[in-house]
Amino acid sequence: MNNSIVDYPVKGFPLKMEWYTGAWFELFEKQVELIQTDVKRAVMDDRLVVYLSCPLSSRGGGNYITNVEIAKHAEQYIMKEWGTGFWVLNPARYQLESKEGTGLIDLQARLLKLEKGIDINLKELKEKQPLEIMGGNYLRMWTRVLVEDDDKNLGDNFSAYYFLGPSIVRDFFTRGGSIDLTSGVEEYFARKYCQDPIFHHYFSRNCECEPWDPNSSRKCNCELLDPTEWEKRRREFFRFYTIRASANYSKGCHDEWNIWRILNNLRMKNSKLGIGTQIAGYFDGAQIDLGANETTAFPGYTIET
Repeated sequence: MNNSIVDYPVKGFPLKMEWYTGAWFELFEKQVELIQTDVKRAVMDDRLVVYLSCPLSSRGGGNYITNVEIAKHAEQYIMKEWGTGFWVLNPARYQLESKEGTGLIDLQARLLKLEKGIDINLKELKEKQPLEIMGGNYLRMWTRVLVEDDDKNLGDNFSAYYFLGPSIVRDFFTRGGSIDLTSGVEEYFARKYCQDPIFHHYFSRNCECEPWDPNSSRKCNCELLDPTEWEKRRREFFRFYTIRASANYSKGCHDEWNIWRILNNLRMKNSKLGIGTQIAGYFDGAQIDLGANETTAFPGYTIET
């Protein structure tokens, strides 16, 4: 039994999704408070807040470890290009895919025990209720962060959305001096395979578990991977990061695009706001054009009503 609910994360905002109740809900509520505080701190510091929409989970051939590294590179890239007048909200810093995000959620678990007497074992929770099964948990959190403001729920805390494109991904893989993307991805893979035990484990023939946590209480009893599956994982890794790694191929990014579009649509229909108050949108370093700006993306984790 999943112990889940289907509802609207923000009342009156037309996006519905499914998420876990219970421990996960409590943890994500605390995480929303933290992120909203970080955003407000940036706003009070007179900085324009930019939301970075990028793939994080291991889907379609990607790997969450690599995606987190690319997200951090993208954050630094934007700050270098745009300067200190901006603050980039990088979702990788708050999700379990990164060590930083895991540490923050673990902190929320400890705070919940102190404040509400709720005892949460994060490792056991991840095994009993894997977040990969129900992507609406993260999406509910980010919908609240992106939409909620002091009064109108029109995303007033954000000045722009930046959807990850292939240029920054290429820059990430060639920053070490690789002459082309093929060399960059292959060199990265070889280095990561030798240095990162979790990365090595997933791309080795000895296990089909993903994600794998060396500190987990769960024991791995997998058989040897079939050679064709082992080769497929490596081939799909190369395919994903050479020609697919961008917001275009992420479920969450599709939903975040639709959040951005809905917010702008609501602003244009508001007689006191209008076209000039739309939240700016960028893809691959360029401002999104008029037509795309008003186009709905195919939903990722949201439930059509």
